[in-house]
Amino acid sequence: MPAVAPEFSEIPGCSWKIWLINEDQKEAGGVYLFVSAAELEQYLKSDLFASVVNNPAFSNLQTNTFDVVEAASVITGAPLMKMDD
Repeated sequence: MPAVAPEFSEIPGCSWKIWLINEDQKEAGGVYLFVSAAELEQYLKSDLFASVVNNPAFSNLQTNTFDVVEAASVITGAPLMKMDD
């Protein structure tokens, strides 16, 4: 993961990505925070996202999108930037 992380640090509009792994279950994932739905959509149409989807090392890939509940997230210490910046 560290070898490919620099590519993901350059995604336009992506504030951060948290990389997840459960080696025992052979599962991996990630949580991304985008500054807008438009930039998320741009990423989902990108060559980088296509390279993940089409990577033979991955199976059972799922992509879900959610809105941020900013008020509650700030209370629990989420590293959010101001969403309207």
